[in-house]
Amino acid sequence: MDKIIMSKLDEEVYHEKLDNGLNVYLYKKEGFTKKGAYFVTKYGSAYNDFKPIGEDKIISFPKGIAHFLEHKLFESEDNEKVFEKFKKNGAEVNAYTSHDITNYYFTTTNNFNECLIELLDFVQKPHFTDENVEKEKGIINQEINMTDDNIDRFIYEKMFDMALIENPNKYKTIGDKENVSKITKEDLYKCYNTFYHPSNMILIIYGDVDVEKTFDLVRKNQASKKFKNKEDIMIKEFDEAKEVCTKYLEIKRNVSSPRVGICYKFKEKRRNGEDRFKRNLFFNILLDMKFGGTSSFEKNLVKDGIIKTGLYLNYSYFDDIMLIIFEADVLDKEKFIRLIDEKLRDTSFDESIFELDRKALLTSIVKCFENPSNFANVILRSITKHGKIINRAYDIYETYDFDEFKENFKKLNFDNKSILYVEGKEE
Repeated sequence: MDKIIMSKLDEEVYHEKLDNGLNVYLYKKEGFTKKGAYFVTKYGSAYNDFKPIGEDKIISFPKGIAHFLEHKLFESEDNEKVFEKFKKNGAEVNAYTSHDITNYYFTTTNNFNECLIELLDFVQKPHFTDENVEKEKGIINQEINMTDDNIDRFIYEKMFDMALIENPNKYKTIGDKENVSKITKEDLYKCYNTFYHPSNMILIIYGDVDVEKTFDLVRKNQASKKFKNKEDIMIKEFDEAKEVCTKYLEIKRNVSSPRVGICYKFKEKRRNGEDRFKRNLFFNILLDMKFGGTSSFEKNLVKDGIIKTGLYLNYSYFDDIMLIIFEADVLDKEKFIRLIDEKLRDTSFDESIFELDRKALLTSIVKCFENPSNFANVILRSITKHGKIINRAYDIYETYDFDEFKENFKKLNFDNKSILYVEGKEE
């Protein structure tokens, strides 16, 4: 077991790589009654084209299968529902699938050890049958219907589809009905056996727990199980273009006001570790300076009758692609699109505002330790997005200066964007 010391923050994370390859991280925080754990596989909806373990070539799987697999792991062979097992121990359990991971997690104030073992056991004991796979398809289709009715989610996912050409992040995590209908029990086992090996997974534990006893509990649990020999995972790589797939699209949906989505696409070199972390820092500061609390931009859009209520902003960073997405209920579509573009391209920056944003981010680093579950999320994002825990986060934020920020901005190209216009259906 080793310690990862968070520089200048007087915080530490315990880490051990087990014999089966599982990386275990523990953040101990005394005085908190709530405890929990994340059991994460580095497998999400973007990994549909890969070489299954034991086979010799890359094959394509139905889109949405990672999310389907997440659902099926909650079905146990003894027919006792996983949710009920955790409920008996006073705990809450759930999971989610993103483009790059699937995370199974629980929180509890009691019976932590029992819950931790249950988490490890149900994720590592799949039970797929032809019957339960067919039954699940109807459930997933209902979920697809619900997500299609959620206009915010629809626009967000449509922006990915319009911006990306080949990169599989363009597809919805949940998949579509046509692909879901193709999923078989055999498909699920191939995906599970490839990506759910302990060497491709991480376990993150947080709360006021005994460090050595908890690690020993996990060691014994994993040692009692047999896993196939580790094989390197081969995932198909895509060379995404810098241009967007679709520049402009108009569609009709059930909306009370017209809505506009704008997605800017940037293609960069692939980054990892602190280099990638610093790139995220740059975009955080950039977007906050232009559109955040220190800017009057959003208020002016509302005041001037250009948007109806507020401006939604999101950005995603994966592989060598960065997407910045804007969305709003619009009263003046053309002016909204023009003003967003002008604001992004504006080269005038106030150094005092830059310093305010940088210091606010420094404060946020400190505050994330106030709640152990918040820092567990930081650990998760660091490992899955940057390849490791960024223990020098405070130093990086502290030393990032205005001149470097301006140089980073000069290299951005805002010419590649997708615009989605959504108007209401005629009654």
